[in-house]
Amino acid sequence: MSRPLRVTFGPGAFLAGAFLTVLVFGFPLGFPGYLYGTLSALLLGMPLALAAGICMRPVRNQLLHILAVGGAGLVTGMLTLMFITGSHWSAMWGTVLWTGFCAALGRAAVSGLVTIHDAPARKAMVAHQPGPLLEP
Repeated sequence: MSRPLRVTFGPGAFLAGAFLTVLVFGFPLGFPGYLYGTLSALLLGMPLALAAGICMRPVRNQLLHILAVGGAGLVTGMLTLMFITGSHWSAMWGTVLWTGFCAALGRAAVSGLVTIHDAPARKAMVAHQPGPLLEP
């Protein structure tokens, strides 16, 4: 049995969130931040965020969606720095946290663009009328 989809989002919400994430990420870092942010977002961040979003579709709570995409941002930042710096990525842990924050901020910004479906109302149960008593 599949769980009902309670949250749906279109390509507009997804791309707007990704654009805002890269924009905020690169702001304090300048051109290199925009360059690395765009490349890592396209190659790793957007696929991870899309996978997190698809897995979270049955969950109605938007805060959990924001945390899941923030976690995908943390993974993206860590893997990107591991690729760039090798085993010295831990010296730049602030960048990893910044990446997760920017991803969560991008998802939070598009919370109004997603469609939240309420679960269908359950049918009212009819009170069971007792039948005749059984005699021994």
